Amino acid sequence: MMKALRTSFFPLLLDYYQRILQHARSTRSPLLADGLDSQSLLPVCWLYPDGSRVPMSNFASQQNFLRGLVALSTLTQNPAYQRQATELSQYFLTHYVDPISGLLHWGGHRFIHLEDGTIEGPASKECVHELKHHFPFYDLLHEVNPQATERFLTGFWAAHVTDWQRLDLSRHGQYQQSFPDALFSLHIPNPVVDPSCWPNLPETIGLTFVNASTDLIYAASHYFKYTGDHEAKRWAKHLYHQFVLARHPQTRMPVYQFSSPLQRQPIPEDDRLTYSWFGDRAKRQFGPEFGEIAKEANVLFRDSWPVVVDNPLAILECAKLLDDDEMATWAIEGIIAYFDYAWDEVNNEIVPMWNNGQDMTNYRFVRDGYYGDKGTQLTRQAADPAYLLPLVRAYAIHSDPTLRQLLCRMFHRFSLGALDPDTLQIESISEHSSLCSAYLLLALIELYQLNQDRRLLKLADVIAHNLIEQHYHHGFFLPSAAHRYARIDDPIPYALLALEAAYAGQYNQIPLAISKGGYLHGEWLYGGELKTVYDYEVIYNVVSAQ
Repeated sequence: MMKALRTSFFPLLLDYYQRILQHARSTRSPLLADGLDSQSLLPVCWLYPDGSRVPMSNFASQQNFLRGLVALSTLTQNPAYQRQATELSQYFLTHYVDPISGLLHWGGHRFIHLEDGTIEGPASKECVHELKHHFPFYDLLHEVNPQATERFLTGFWAAHVTDWQRLDLSRHGQYQQSFPDALFSLHIPNPVVDPSCWPNLPETIGLTFVNASTDLIYAASHYFKYTGDHEAKRWAKHLYHQFVLARHPQTRMPVYQFSSPLQRQPIPEDDRLTYSWFGDRAKRQFGPEFGEIAKEANVLFRDSWPVVVDNPLAILECAKLLDDDEMATWAIEGIIAYFDYAWDEVNNEIVPMWNNGQDMTNYRFVRDGYYGDKGTQLTRQAADPAYLLPLVRAYAIHSDPTLRQLLCRMFHRFSLGALDPDTLQIESISEHSSLCSAYLLLALIELYQLNQDRRLLKLADVIAHNLIEQHYHHGFFLPSAAHRYARIDDPIPYALLALEAAYAGQYNQIPLAISKGGYLHGEWLYGGELKTVYDYEVIYNVVSAQ
């Protein structure tokens, strides 16, 4: 039940951030560890195939923590926290920028040795540059070093766009490759996706994944913000437009990519070989049963978080940066269409499907492939209350009546209360909830920013209590009390800081919360054999007994 007198979470959060600063910092530089062992307080390490362990400092996996330090200075009026964020950023931008490509030594496949400062990365991924829904804290980086930041934002595009005419992209960018000045002005956007050719999509050598593409759009939008380069703005919108054009013509549901991989080698007999040069992986695995809809672009039964949360959050922010209402409208159309088809409101579940609306619940794979082994059965998943955050942010930009109705229905379905579908004013609100979600907490805060009903903050307190009860253990934020390793990019502490900022009337003065955090991906010696894994699989999801 709600309490009449509120207990602030700020002392706990201040203690947490100070603990991270005390134990995660390198003994030789301002660099920070990506995470800490909650038992030994030692930094997390990447385990190479030869058995060597390297303490990890991946600046791309620390952006939420930097946002937290800046927010702390805002809330305390103590500049010391922001100074530490500035010091770390300045050190990184001085020592870890590739002078030729402008790329930073960070991301999904590259990190820095915390103590000796060498550039590291899993050999299986060749230490290439990759950002996938990282959405770095560019405003801080630009404040610290405008030249390096602006050069990165253009170098990012130069390294990942392999064919500007066809908009062929690679999620992997190469270091040590130069690029010309005025990059965005050198090319004119050409039509790429032709909706009249649907279901056929362009064939590209690269994989036009929405996660990698959205980070490019986010980068170009910030470059426009800092420089006023209208060609960068043009390219940001052009890239996103391809995803819109590739949507299903009837359902308008979003796509995971706007092209199909070009087949460049004969398809092998072994279905477990799923490299993209063998062609579209969805067509290969599901085409005989499902026909033309079976394309990678149309799959909405794998992980839909990128298309329904990460991408809309970023695009809505980009639309604000670019002052482009049409871009925001496109994003909102995709959100509404997705939930119109994929959300089973009665059971509050997400339905696995193709983006033509075809329900794939209980479908069992008849062959091995990219999406899973033969015999894999698709199931419905519980809806995530985090979905409310993109809905609230969308409504803050555009008062679409269908969007309002959807937001009200979902708010009610999660037993949070009832909202007036015309005004979003509270008709009734729950005094208790078992929900536990950082993004739900942010959604309640931002809904409060819109209607100023403090009952929303009281409900946010309930969610915050749940987050602390379930995730704050041994002085760190962990998946559970049984887990051992804490990552400093976890969005929970920042969401809790955001609640304190809302109570202080300073929410709009702190950095925008927009990312779940970074990752590292590559080969790891696991159980005596080499596996390609993510750090959260083999580090942060490990329980104490393991």
